[in-house]
Amino acid sequence: MPSCRAAHEKGTTNYVAVRDGAKVDDEHEDVERVRDWIERLETYSAALEDVEDDNATDFANNALEALNDAVLPHLVPAKSPSMLLALEAVVAVTQAATKVIIDWADTPDVRDRYTRQTAGRLFETALDDVLSRGKSWLSEGLPPIDEVEQRIAAGAKDMQEAQETLGRRNAELEAQDAEAEADPYGAILVHLDPSRSDAPIFEKVCSLTEEEDKRYRDAYERLRKMLDSELVVHISDESDRFLDQLVSILEDLRDNKIGIFDADAWDERRRKVRSALISFTSALQSHEDQTVRAVRDTFARKTPQEQAVLTLFNDFKADSFEYRWLLKMRDALLHGDINAFKYDFTASLDGENAVNVYMDRKYMLDFTREERGKPWLKRNELEAMTSDPSVLDMIKAVQPQMGRLQEKLDRILYPDAGADAATVREFLARYPDGVQGQRALQSGPGFTRRNMCPKLSPLAPRVLAFADSFQGWED
Repeated sequence: MPSCRAAHEKGTTNYVAVRDGAKVDDEHEDVERVRDWIERLETYSAALEDVEDDNATDFANNALEALNDAVLPHLVPAKSPSMLLALEAVVAVTQAATKVIIDWADTPDVRDRYTRQTAGRLFETALDDVLSRGKSWLSEGLPPIDEVEQRIAAGAKDMQEAQETLGRRNAELEAQDAEAEADPYGAILVHLDPSRSDAPIFEKVCSLTEEEDKRYRDAYERLRKMLDSELVVHISDESDRFLDQLVSILEDLRDNKIGIFDADAWDERRRKVRSALISFTSALQSHEDQTVRAVRDTFARKTPQEQAVLTLFNDFKADSFEYRWLLKMRDALLHGDINAFKYDFTASLDGENAVNVYMDRKYMLDFTREERGKPWLKRNELEAMTSDPSVLDMIKAVQPQMGRLQEKLDRILYPDAGADAATVREFLARYPDGVQGQRALQSGPGFTRRNMCPKLSPLAPRVLAFADSFQGWED
């Protein structure tokens, strides 16, 4: 029996040794898995610094996406210290992201919200806490299995709660968006209120139906187009360009930037003046051509409105020496001789400099010799003149005349301007009395947390002021 007992004891001893050896091996593998997860999480944490986002919410969402790529694929359903470490890291990142996203949704004042920098620090702190615990396991020993199981269960619960919180908030945001889709039009006020925000505040004063929006928008656009008189403004712009060229030459002469005998410099300035003159006279012709086209597009050909516009232009040519001959100068420049006008760029040593452009009467008489069917041209007035007229004086004289002509044209093109002004006043009455700020029309869904500022059409104060006072054309 002793031999049997000895064999039994020997066998028992060997069994225990094998079992203890397996435990040592398993614990060693768990330590290595924890070490691997620490490295993986440190790599993920370091990569967050390279996330290039301008705001905290985009950073939080991108951090979650990076978490899905770097961490979640490696999780396995095992109750081990390494999986506890990974799970607690996922929970920490998800809770940080939830906090940032909820903060964005619940904090109206941008000054109090997380920024990209503060959100980044929040994520770093959350991960540092997890990594610190994991590193302590390497030096102090792994937590016992019962603690691992309890903490995994608690982490799973925390993860579910965070996901449910985000789910509820997303559902609320989607409901806001759906409500906004059904209310895409309105009167908007953009104003400043330092007590509420450093940024401009966009407020919806009231909602509008699609029909109301179109009626207000169309009335406003007709008034804006009439007030801007874009073709007349184009004439004014080209006049300024011409005058700027003359002033530039005077300044160059004053500052001795042009040598009296520098032919190349003088030729360059003549070319610039000539180009500006062609542009100005072409703007005059475009004004007539496009105005006639506009009245035909609005009222059709051979209508009283078309005839009234044609009569206004013919009468203007007959009455205004400057207007009719500036138009003919354009024809001469484009179809006759590009250098058909006289330039007077005089530089003297005593500082008496002069710059001007003159209409060449002799050339214009020759150029218009074959003109037929234009009784307003009046060639005989050029024959009676004793000197060439100054183009500069002609331009100065014609501009106020163009303003008076445009007012007569507006009466024909915009006969309902009084009604349009009344419509715009009706829109303005929707705003509270005395409130200051920029008025606008909303043209799309918005004013939700996901789309804080919808598409807007700002309304020009000059047009609104005109509508506020204009009652209609006087007889």
